[in-house]
Amino acid sequence: KTVPMRISLSTKVAVSIFIIATVGVLVIVFLSFSLMMQYSKENSLKHLNFELTQNKESIANDIRQVVYDAKILSKNEDVTAYSRAFYNPFNYDRQTNRTLESIQSSLEKNFIALLSHNDAYFNIRLIYKTGWELLVTYKDKQGVHIQKKSLLQDKSGKKYFQETIKLPPEEVSVSDITLNKEYGQLSYPLTPTIRISLPIYIDKKLFGMLIINANINKLFRVIKQYDDTKSPKNIYLADKNKYYIYNKDQSKTFGYVFGHKDYRLDHDFDLSKQSYYKDDILFTYTTLHYTKDKFIYIALTSTSSFLQKDYENFIRSLALYSLLVSLLIALISLVLVRRLITPLSKITQAAKTIASGASKKSIDFNTVHTNDEIEELANSLQIMLRKLEKSKKDVEKKVQERTEELNRLNETLEQLVKEKTNENIKQLETLQQQSKLASMGEMIGAIAHQWRQPLNEISIAIQNLKYDYEDGLVTKEYLDDFIQSTKKVIQFMSDTIDDFRNFYRVDKTKERFNIKEAIQRVLSIQNAQLQNNNIAVELLGEDFEIVGYKNELQQVILNLINNAKDILLEKNINDAKITIILKDHAVIVRDNGGGINPEVIDRVFEPYFTTKEQGKGTGMGLYMSKMMIEENMNAKLSVKNTNEGAEFRIDFNE
Repeated sequence: KTVPMRISLSTKVAVSIFIIATVGVLVIVFLSFSLMMQYSKENSLKHLNFELTQNKESIANDIRQVVYDAKILSKNEDVTAYSRAFYNPFNYDRQTNRTLESIQSSLEKNFIALLSHNDAYFNIRLIYKTGWELLVTYKDKQGVHIQKKSLLQDKSGKKYFQETIKLPPEEVSVSDITLNKEYGQLSYPLTPTIRISLPIYIDKKLFGMLIINANINKLFRVIKQYDDTKSPKNIYLADKNKYYIYNKDQSKTFGYVFGHKDYRLDHDFDLSKQSYYKDDILFTYTTLHYTKDKFIYIALTSTSSFLQKDYENFIRSLALYSLLVSLLIALISLVLVRRLITPLSKITQAAKTIASGASKKSIDFNTVHTNDEIEELANSLQIMLRKLEKSKKDVEKKVQERTEELNRLNETLEQLVKEKTNENIKQLETLQQQSKLASMGEMIGAIAHQWRQPLNEISIAIQNLKYDYEDGLVTKEYLDDFIQSTKKVIQFMSDTIDDFRNFYRVDKTKERFNIKEAIQRVLSIQNAQLQNNNIAVELLGEDFEIVGYKNELQQVILNLINNAKDILLEKNINDAKITIILKDHAVIVRDNGGGINPEVIDRVFEPYFTTKEQGKGTGMGLYMSKMMIEENMNAKLSVKNTNEGAEFRIDFNE
């Protein structure tokens, strides 16, 4: 009879481990490949979306900068002086003691300075209300020039003129992005242009308009980031009809002007999806509304072909390493298992003896000598047997110790509660200080906006002083007027700092104060920042007086206004508005930002809870506001949603 070949347990274990390790690793590798590719593409698409959001904000900021420059230029004193001299029968301005020619020369210098210092601006025009150009400065390869009077044109038939002439004061018209034309012909090289125009009113009467033409290829800084032909990423800009206004393939840019109707964003990409990846292309797009009725499409693409090569190398390397590791595991397992089997058998036999109920004196683990964990296990089992009888006494001793410890804890519980209470009070004071520091950060931003216009006024006044000196117009009376006007601006800036310092003065005692005046003080500090973000603020209702801490109330109002401002900017609300109503001995702060998610509105006053993105909010502002109002002011702070947005209400006890 043939005896079957005996295979040792150690060999079986080693072979099994080798097979399991090899198959398991290879299966995981090949099954996870597609998931890893998908994850990598999704992660890359997520980063691409984030990059697109940054690009969108960058372009919006570039457009806002042109609008800002146009507003500053339109408020130049030379513009007002020019209009007075223009209407004077002798072309003379009595207020500045200058002729129309002198004023125009100064105005030309301002225009030239702006064109020279901004590479994207190539044309600034001052147009009379009839449509006839009064002053034109332009820039070409040779430098900045003043247009000859004989070449000035009638622009009354232009769309941007007709749109701008209807605007009220302080309103700005931003044009669609088109190719620049001169005298009815496209200018070369082709110049994709955006026009910022605003009417100029003198003594509430329309005088004309100011227009700045900017080249978007130079204005939009993000375009330069993708100019490199080797870059795996591309940016595309398209108008509201989806025709390309920027494409790295220059033949497609404004292709519709030359009859190529299929050079469109939706012809090359699927716009039914906001983001997607297909084959080796990642795509995402968004829209930028830079006025109520004007917008552009912004798209980003990135190739993922480089990922495929990396993953192929990854798979080959991992397969080789998996095989080597599996072989090594099998060899090591074979050696270890053979060494483990014999002493484990002795321990198993001894364990059976213990299970059978034999006396511990008949059991000896000292025959196991492996000089490793197995020997330690055998020694531990021997020690365990000796300690079984002591276990009951040990348990009783532990119970007694725990009982004594519990008694001591009860004796010191009152002291622990007192210490924890003091610790919580210190922590609350720290949170209050952090909240105040955050508010101060907001206020410093407001001061920066308050100071920007006075600083610009001083800068322009100093520049004009130089020009007037060169023209021989500087007299003692002129210097006195210059000094007085500059002192007024500096005094305004000083008052702003005093308001800020008084705003954060710590109130030690309660006082009776006027609610409306306190809120107006907050609005005066925040006004410039809100106007810069195109957010309207309206204060309505009858004022009343209360007794409390004035500065704490102002800090709460400031926090509510800042929260409203943040949500209006985050959601890019058109006609953004904050309304403050004084009614029935209460202060109501409303916005039209769409409201708070009903699922979380009951939690907005909890500490550390915030609806803002990570890194943009601490979750302490509303919590600290509620504490100051309800604990220090003996009032009530509540919130609810309206049809337009959120409404915070402070009710005071009469």
